[in-house]
Amino acid sequence: MKIKNWGITCLSAVILIVQSCNNPKSSNQKETSSNISVSATDSRGKTITLPHEAKRIVVLYNALVDDVYMLQAGEKIVGIPQQIYEMEDTYHFLSRLDDRIKNKSIATPTFGGQSSNAESIVGLKPDLVLTFNTDEDNINQIENLGIPVFTFSSLNDEKILDELKNVGKLLGKQKRAEEITGYVSEEVKKMRTSHEASPKKIYYAWSKGRIMSTSGKGSLIDMAITLSGAQNACPVPVEAPNISAETLYKWNPDLIILWNSKLSDVYSLKELTALPAVKNKQVFVMSPSFPYDPHTVKFMLFAKQLRHWCMPSYTQEQLDQDVKKAFEIIYGKKGLI
Repeated sequence: MKIKNWGITCLSAVILIVQSCNNPKSSNQKETSSNISVSATDSRGKTITLPHEAKRIVVLYNALVDDVYMLQAGEKIVGIPQQIYEMEDTYHFLSRLDDRIKNKSIATPTFGGQSSNAESIVGLKPDLVLTFNTDEDNINQIENLGIPVFTFSSLNDEKILDELKNVGKLLGKQKRAEEITGYVSEEVKKMRTSHEASPKKIYYAWSKGRIMSTSGKGSLIDMAITLSGAQNACPVPVEAPNISAETLYKWNPDLIILWNSKLSDVYSLKELTALPAVKNKQVFVMSPSFPYDPHTVKFMLFAKQLRHWCMPSYTQEQLDQDVKKAFEIIYGKKGLI
């Protein structure tokens, strides 16, 4: 009987060993699943494939840093533009999401401005770099060093939403990206069904006092103006035309909107003193600019701010409520604004 029992025990042990080999522990299965390759298509139409979700990323433009925090993937960032620390409203907000921003401890692999230092980027050992597709020289240099680059275009609302969903795949935040883009898409639909019969004309002036530089038909700003229910005063199908004061009088906008400029940049121009929008004090500054960055899904809030200035029926109270709700959803956290 003892020999028989011993044999049964040995057989049972062998079976258990075989089963353990064929059925690894759940923790091992979980570890394996986290290393599954991920792919996404960027603004160039290029498919970026990583052996696993990105764990260390360098971001070369401010708006894209914002995107990463919306996706709640800020802990993956190892490099950002120097401007994040220099732009007061951006720095103040992102400091509330990440102590490393607050302490200015995240590396800034830049020479200054938008120029990046490839050597510094390599030293940060990223497995992914995020940038705009206009940054061709840097993109080529970084990719030639064997570092994957995902590019954005932010050409219009559809591209902004699509690019956020795609980068969400690479960061392991696909579900989060779907939550954000789903909400924004619904808000955009609502806005497009509630336009004024006689839309006001808006002239948009570029930042840093470049009053005679604007955004034409088909541009990102043109999309946001149209979404607001207004009309772009610039009828030219050019991305960034420079115009004369005479042309601005000809277009005769109802409102002038400034971005990172001062009211005095307009009111001090003698050649514009007789322009109706100037005489009627219909010049507005989008300030602080961070909540309304049109290069992100906040193009929706940019449009809502324009709507408030154009349509008295859309009150400041309603705008404030909409901005508060939007921030809770796109950042996934209450009390940020």
